[in-house]
Amino acid sequence: MYPTGYFFLHCAHLPRRNCRNTLPGLNHRFVAGEHLTGSVETPTRRPVGIADAGKRETGRTPMERNIKIVLDYDGTAYHGWQYQEHSVSVQEMVEKAIYKLTGETVRVTGAGRTDAGVHARGQVANFKTHTSLPLHKIEMGLNAHLPRDIAVKSAEEVAPDFNARFDAQKRVYHYYISPRRTALLRRYCWQFFQKFDHRVLSRLAEMLLGEHDFGAFSRVEVQSNHKRCRVYESRWFWDDLRELWVYRIVANRFLHGMVRTIVGTMMDVARGRFTVEQFEEIFRSGDRRKAGPAAPARGLVLEEVIY
Repeated sequence: MYPTGYFFLHCAHLPRRNCRNTLPGLNHRFVAGEHLTGSVETPTRRPVGIADAGKRETGRTPMERNIKIVLDYDGTAYHGWQYQEHSVSVQEMVEKAIYKLTGETVRVTGAGRTDAGVHARGQVANFKTHTSLPLHKIEMGLNAHLPRDIAVKSAEEVAPDFNARFDAQKRVYHYYISPRRTALLRRYCWQFFQKFDHRVLSRLAEMLLGEHDFGAFSRVEVQSNHKRCRVYESRWFWDDLRELWVYRIVANRFLHGMVRTIVGTMMDVARGRFTVEQFEEIFRSGDRRKAGPAAPARGLVLEEVIY
């Protein structure tokens, strides 16, 4: 610090005019010849967080943007995608991350409302925001605030009327079955140790192609105007790399619990509990009580959403 006398001597040689100190934090205005009596204050500055970084200093609210994100997540710890009042959901965690990033409370729309314990490799969601953060910072910022079992793979700005759920044309699900014990994949497949005839699975899968009523394979309590779905692809194949049986189904929409009940009933046929003819009868009946139990949630993955 400079001694107070310095300012007195320095200003005494100047013309008599107002002088302002040039040291930061010194809050005093004085005239030549006057002793300094002001106080020294520590400069105060509001910390700038990541939410502030996206705001323009124009005094105007940034325009609303519609952001589409693609996520993957391990659904083991979550009660499905959709927000639950008393349980933790993936949607809730994403919305909390958006709030931490932008300071905004938003509602995120997901393309597929996956059940509790179901995973996703290509879930799509969208939300409205006024932040002006660039897209790469939105992606990085959300990942910084999300738990390790949820990740944002990409972010892009889309048309204002884009809706991740209602604009989706097709959804792709895979169900994974391991015929032997596995340690690495135990959380992501159904370990099915009973003997089963894998050859019959392809015949069953072909029956589902086209548009049908899938009431026999949906939960009884499902509230819907109708239970018709159009299936574009339904097939089984063997994954050599991971040594897993994979059921792939592509449809315009899915009912609650539909894929898991289909797989569970198919496996009942493959192990001899039902015949192929009985499976077809169950399918045509629309009666969930006649179908087999649902396969475990851990084997199901939402792979992709097609627009």
